[in-house]
Amino acid sequence: MRFDAVQVTSAPGALTEAVIKQIKSGDLAPGDCLPSQRELARQFQVGLGTVREAIKTLDAMGYLEVIRGKGTFVAATALEKNNGTSRIDETLKAVSLADLIKAREIVECGAARLAAGFGDGEAIARLEKIVAEMDIANEDTDAYYRLDFDFHLAVAKASGNMALAELAKLLVDQAHDNMHFMSESLHIAMTFNMEKAVRTAREVVTHIAAGDGAAAAHAMQDHLNIVTQELSKEFLGRSAR
Repeated sequence: MRFDAVQVTSAPGALTEAVIKQIKSGDLAPGDCLPSQRELARQFQVGLGTVREAIKTLDAMGYLEVIRGKGTFVAATALEKNNGTSRIDETLKAVSLADLIKAREIVECGAARLAAGFGDGEAIARLEKIVAEMDIANEDTDAYYRLDFDFHLAVAKASGNMALAELAKLLVDQAHDNMHFMSESLHIAMTFNMEKAVRTAREVVTHIAAGDGAAAAHAMQDHLNIVTQELSKEFLGRSAR
């Protein structure tokens, strides 16, 4: 088998997608053993940390099976994975905005707390890079939203808990879909304080790097509250008119 190299800036997501593509195309079949992590890192031209993260993700998604002492194998049921939306995905579309916000608080504040205790240098470096790019984005709302998604997902992944990472991805995806719907269909403009958003995101990363879980969770709450407060003002303002 042969893998094309990916750019480090797109890893580990691109690595995960590349392996799934190999499985769906038949280049990797159920039961096949993947090359060693070191060999995968060489082929993809990424770090070992990125390979480990991608394997954790693929294991959690059910595409791979990691057998201690033997290796990493394509799961027997890998080809049965549904390409469509998951039941969780569909459920999230039906929940209220208030429930979605509360779920994000529980998942993402918990992830920030865990990330502070995990102490992964590569994950922290990625978070610092994302926040620096958020700062540069300035008033470019579209660029900010893309980076905000990366930030929340990176915090969840930094927790070392791939179940949390998957939940966070679904929740942030749905939250951004809601923002788009409000903007395009309801003509609600979310003109929140971007400077405060970047500052609170930076505080999350600072506390994670310092290993202070309680402070990291509190900072994430402050970051999430920015959007919550703007939504409250918008809807309260509309009801008063």
